[in-house]
Amino acid sequence: MGRFNHSATGKGSGTSFTKIFGLITMAHLKEVVDRINLIGFTQQITQAMKMVSASKLHKIQQVLLPLKVYTRAYNRLLHRLLQAIDEGQLTHPLTKAKIGQRLLVVVMGSNRGLCGAFNKNVLRAANEYITTRQKKASTTIEVLVIGKKVHQFFKKYDIPLIERYVNLVEKANDQASSQLSTYCIEAFEQNHYTEIVLAYTAFKNSAKQEVVIVPFLPFLPNLDLATDTPPSSTRSLDYIYEPSQELLIAQLIPEILKHKMMHMLVESSASEHAARMATMTQATDNADELLKVLRISYNRTRQALITNSLAEITSGAEALAET
Repeated sequence: MGRFNHSATGKGSGTSFTKIFGLITMAHLKEVVDRINLIGFTQQITQAMKMVSASKLHKIQQVLLPLKVYTRAYNRLLHRLLQAIDEGQLTHPLTKAKIGQRLLVVVMGSNRGLCGAFNKNVLRAANEYITTRQKKASTTIEVLVIGKKVHQFFKKYDIPLIERYVNLVEKANDQASSQLSTYCIEAFEQNHYTEIVLAYTAFKNSAKQEVVIVPFLPFLPNLDLATDTPPSSTRSLDYIYEPSQELLIAQLIPEILKHKMMHMLVESSASEHAARMATMTQATDNADELLKVLRISYNRTRQALITNSLAEITSGAEALAET
């Protein structure tokens, strides 16, 4: 009788442990299912963002490629004009160096995140450039910020900011480039700044973007034409300019500066979409890997729960048979 009681007590303890294990396993199984559903929903979002970025990148590339051809034609025309004139004879006010050290840095980023290291790279490069220039005690620096992420970054520093163009990325490229180039040209002509540089992310292709810091004013013809100079011709060409060669140069320089500003806006936008597309692709792939791991965990837990239930039924049948 005592042996029977001892045996019954032992089986009761095993049954209680089995029930507790089953409850724990069910709770874990529900948690895994919830995580699978949540990650699946997140994956749908990342896939949608990837498709949207790919579509926007395709559209912006259709603007960027013709713009490069158009600007190259402008540069070639200016190059031919400058072949017959010495740099010392170039008297356009936008080409003259100013006295003093008053620098304006135009930094362009994005309004939104989820684009990988797009904003981080341009902000780090711009900050390093500004820090280097600040080592010169006589240099006065201001920053013109484009994009909310750029504004959030630089407002933490003791640097004068120009904030009126923060939302410029939301405007049309031609309107935005016209406003920005007009402001920079007028400020340079009125001696507010002696030097203006642009910091942005240049678009190479869908897989490669790099941060560049390029001079904007004063206008440097040789530097601007370094990559767009046509091959030298074996025969010299003579042109007749009406009303004058100087007037044509004066008209070309502001247009080239406007196109250079548009290049910054378009290339930065293309780089942002490419970076976001790559980031969302990586996020989607990571979600796939995580879903595989969770499904394996779900299947193993479910199998353990089934095995435990079968063992409980078998042990119960054996106990009934003994009694």
